[in-house]
Amino acid sequence: MSDDLHSRILGCMVGSAIGDAFGGPVEFLSGEELEALTGKRWVDEFLPYPVEREPHPLGIWSAGAPRGTGTDDTRNNHIFAECVIRNRGTVDSHLLAIEYIQRYRDRELFYPDHVELAERQYRWMHERSCAYLGMRELPSGAPAWAVSAYGSGRPTLVGLISLAFAGLLYQEEPEQAYVKAFELSFLDLGYARDATAMMAAMVSAALGGGVSGREMVNIGLETNPFGLGETVFAPRVLVEEIGELLQLCSGLDDDKALIDALAHEVASHHPYDPIDILGVPMAAIHHCDGDPVRSIIMAANDRGLTDDGGLAGLRDVDCTAGVAGALVGALHGVEAFPQDWVADAMGANRETYGIDLAENASRFCEAVYGANS
Repeated sequence: MSDDLHSRILGCMVGSAIGDAFGGPVEFLSGEELEALTGKRWVDEFLPYPVEREPHPLGIWSAGAPRGTGTDDTRNNHIFAECVIRNRGTVDSHLLAIEYIQRYRDRELFYPDHVELAERQYRWMHERSCAYLGMRELPSGAPAWAVSAYGSGRPTLVGLISLAFAGLLYQEEPEQAYVKAFELSFLDLGYARDATAMMAAMVSAALGGGVSGREMVNIGLETNPFGLGETVFAPRVLVEEIGELLQLCSGLDDDKALIDALAHEVASHHPYDPIDILGVPMAAIHHCDGDPVRSIIMAANDRGLTDDGGLAGLRDVDCTAGVAGALVGALHGVEAFPQDWVADAMGANRETYGIDLAENASRFCEAVYGANS
């Protein structure tokens, strides 16, 4: 395996962690809160967490965590990578569900310093994994069919956003990556399943090198091995919606102006909707043709607007920036990010969670591609 491929795989893993940690300190802040923290209403610095930020099961697990510490997205990405490593380069939906069950059941072993937070984070995934595997008696006593039909039925990337990493299994084979991620998305509803598969297809295309940011985005929109949207009764929602977001890029040169324009378009969608979580990073990457820093900064400023066009507050920007980071990391390799960003993301996640991103990438490469570069 080449050093270039290793760099892109490490870049995807580290880029996702950087984006997650870039958005983590500011996600869901109001305009006033953001200005009090940064002195402005635009995030363009990789910030540490405020000292008063308390641990949360879906956020950081240590109060006042250092700059670069990821949230639940980074922890779930680690679970996906470890599942592949543990199973010698293979993964399927059943193995992934078992991995989440083990994380919940053996949380004292996996997370000895954060047992209670791990219980609260993985309880939801545990129940749904048990239901997916056909268990009739769930730990909570709820019927399996009710647990399977979770939430309000709205498509959401909550849970399996980590499936962008399925693209790391297939260098320059976006259709195979799409199919794998689609099969792995055992929690996703509707076009959320298409979204995770599109992410994997883009990562796969980027791993081969020789594509630009815009070309990667177009591959994501065009990869369609199941023929979704070929009938009037089942349109491919994401292609239509994200296509409209991309049209905004052609008339705007300024990054901030594009983010404001995107905010108007995604305002009616809930913060975890794939149209927002995937669409905004894809538009940012298309706009700046995959510039790694600008892509993450733009995605981390995904926002809601007041009636007069001011900043009402940021949206779920650890997710949007994390998606952007994973895609541009696969596109350019880990060397494309500022060295201090890489060092802080690696150090903080190792210190806080025991997640060694460099070791993960090397072991992943060895398991999947047969060599540890």
